[in-house]
Amino acid sequence: MTGPLEGIRVVEFGGAAPTAQAGQMLADFGADVVQVEPPGGSALRAHPVYAMWGRGKGSIVLDLKDAGDRAVALGLTDRADVVLDGFRPGVAERLGIGFAELAQRNPRLVHSSITGWGRSSPYADVPGYEGLVMAKLGVFHAYGRMSSRPGPSFISTPYAAYSATQSALIGVLAALYERESSGLGQHVETDLALAAAGLDPWNQMLHMLGERFPDAFQNKPTYDENLIPSMSLTIRLLVAVTSDGHWLQFSQVQPRLFLALIEEAGLSWMLEDPEWSTLPEFEDPDHRRRFIEKLMEAVRQKSLAEWQAVFDRNPNVFAEVFRQGTELLHHPQMVHAGQRVELTDPERGATLQPAPAVWMSGTPTAVRAPAPVLDADGERLRVEAASASASASPGGPTGRPSSGPNALPLEGLTILELGTFYAGPYGATVLTDLSARVIKVEPLDGDPMRMLVAFPEAGAAKVLQGKESIAIDIGSSEGQEVVRALAERADIVLRSFRAGVAERLGVDAETLLAVNPQLMYLDAPGYGIDGPYGHRP
Repeated sequence: MTGPLEGIRVVEFGGAAPTAQAGQMLADFGADVVQVEPPGGSALRAHPVYAMWGRGKGSIVLDLKDAGDRAVALGLTDRADVVLDGFRPGVAERLGIGFAELAQRNPRLVHSSITGWGRSSPYADVPGYEGLVMAKLGVFHAYGRMSSRPGPSFISTPYAAYSATQSALIGVLAALYERESSGLGQHVETDLALAAAGLDPWNQMLHMLGERFPDAFQNKPTYDENLIPSMSLTIRLLVAVTSDGHWLQFSQVQPRLFLALIEEAGLSWMLEDPEWSTLPEFEDPDHRRRFIEKLMEAVRQKSLAEWQAVFDRNPNVFAEVFRQGTELLHHPQMVHAGQRVELTDPERGATLQPAPAVWMSGTPTAVRAPAPVLDADGERLRVEAASASASASPGGPTGRPSSGPNALPLEGLTILELGTFYAGPYGATVLTDLSARVIKVEPLDGDPMRMLVAFPEAGAAKVLQGKESIAIDIGSSEGQEVVRALAERADIVLRSFRAGVAERLGVDAETLLAVNPQLMYLDAPGYGIDGPYGHRP
């Protein structure tokens, strides 16, 4: 058995973090990825995570301003399936390796460009730094008052860069899929600003509603001037410390989950008290403050071990322990699921890294080699490039096929969505943007996202768009028969239930693959399909 992208050649230019990570993930899936580095090597080599971003790749040093080295680069792309371009707008074109030049030589090429702001943006020439993009989008403002200092709060997590990586990968894979029909590659573009905005439409939606319906819906900052949460969602996402000093992150966002926490915290008496019976919804900020203090005090009454005993006893209450640095790699679920890989890096020695992000039953993913030393494959790749250039046939077609200018890459693909809340449904929504048909199976009272904020559907606007919806009782024999009938006609099933739920409902992979052996069944729960955390919310 080989990796699912075995036989796909990828050439990576530019030395940008999103491009490097996209190349790493394609390599994890079996693609042959060549990293083209400038003289002296990519600046990313100095980054601690380069041991991961560079793994499984080849390395060749080329000065793209030199005619001879540029000819080598062209030779590499002549036989490539994918080019990953991490340059700022216009740089690849000036170097003679832009999409138009490469597609003329290799019409099957899928050329992916990741920029900071997009090629047509008024900010196209502004450096695409993570911090600048996030600040301009207003993300830091949205997190204001989450720290005690006034003004925006700087968020160090690279949401924009990681989102751009994922957007580029979706585009590349969709273009490769479409190429099977048209025989032609195409240009796939994304940027940090677009990708980050698409990831988090939540604040955009709330801001728009407040402006459009000021009499019915008021926009409030996450925290008021006294640093008290302005909305119940923040209370449901409780952060509190145990008696022995461990910080916990709860996520009791659904009503039944929050009520379970209230009971375990010894606060169920509040449900009968007129002063507190509307919990966690309170108009008065002082009520919110006092309620949060009671919750935090309840958490502080138990040690981490005592809370973990609660989590083991009650499947509807759970909190993650705040971890730092590489502690995540020792998370019990990651250890159980084999989501770690040990590699001996030629420059860093022994390393422990996250394993490939997806496990596949028929075409397994694997890390084939550590990150290469600089120019490790230069001699071999120069010979390959010369051979490719000699057999290249310039002047091939670069236009789209005559099947119609409005053809979209995932047209004809049907996805059956089983699961609620955000991550799984968001993933399916992204595919509707590329014209996949998504049939969402919802409980009779709807996905909980529909009722998450006071304005109807506001919390689910992004993750419902473009889909068809059917509300059924999936716990009934009739509902399960409907799901099986839909699965029989689908190409993909996406499910995000906790471990054991799909099996109990008779909609697990084994059952639905028996109905439709051609089905791709994607398990995407919070923690996994088994193991010590698989059943956790």
